[in-house]
Amino acid sequence: MTVEVRSARPAELTPIVDVLRSSGLGANVGQLLRYPLASPTGDVLVAVRDGEIVGGAAIAGFGRTGWIGAVGVAAHVRRRGVGRALTEACVARLHELGALTTLLFATAAGRPVYQRVGFEPEGAVHAWRDVAPPRGAPSGEGVRPLRDRDLAAVLALDAAATGEDRSPVFAQMNGAMTGLVIERGGRIAGSAVRSPWGLGPSVVATDREAGVALLSVLRRVPGAPLTVSLPDANTGAVRALRAWGFQPINEAMRMRLGPPPAFEPERVFGMYNLFWG
Repeated sequence: MTVEVRSARPAELTPIVDVLRSSGLGANVGQLLRYPLASPTGDVLVAVRDGEIVGGAAIAGFGRTGWIGAVGVAAHVRRRGVGRALTEACVARLHELGALTTLLFATAAGRPVYQRVGFEPEGAVHAWRDVAPPRGAPSGEGVRPLRDRDLAAVLALDAAATGEDRSPVFAQMNGAMTGLVIERGGRIAGSAVRSPWGLGPSVVATDREAGVALLSVLRRVPGAPLTVSLPDANTGAVRALRAWGFQPINEAMRMRLGPPPAFEPERVFGMYNLFWG
């Protein structure tokens, strides 16, 4: 079967989202595509067969690292190499943007495809939802709203936890970052940043106490119940979520192609989404 994979054209975005939703990526996938579409180091790719859109995927580049996400293939062409063709095209596009390492979160169904391309598993992650959020005003010792002057410290915390330069994500927010930080002795020990593109906040911290304190405050913020994704390797955070009654709602495997970044999962208490972490 001959499939063309290339950058998507504006008129193709709606049918791409339709294919991604039908492949099980959820109603929010169109929102997730907004970042790679707007970012100068992102892209949305489309797979076309005989004029029909049969698959899509997206990339987010962060310098030496890059992510593949939102990979979906129409049901009637699965197991015919479309997923692999999309994955290989995404890797090539990220290499063009300077990435030495490609990362992704794989479902159980997608993992064999990525392994055939050469990706290696690095560890499981789960999304958790607070099914019984507590009442009361959100407060915690040392926790305060994020301010513009915190940006440099927040970027440094993020880089130390992820091993990546995710400043393009912060830059794309155009100064509209919202979230919390926790201070100790006048220094920021953790941050919780929300983005317009994903369900959860990105929460990073220097240690378990700071990270769990931020999650505890986030549980009490008015609105929808907190959904948070984090690596299973952060056992301290997982224990806290279980003790609070959070329930796992999704799982995936972090996979890598290329040299490993200096990722420290025990410092990651929340991810933007299961696209770029």
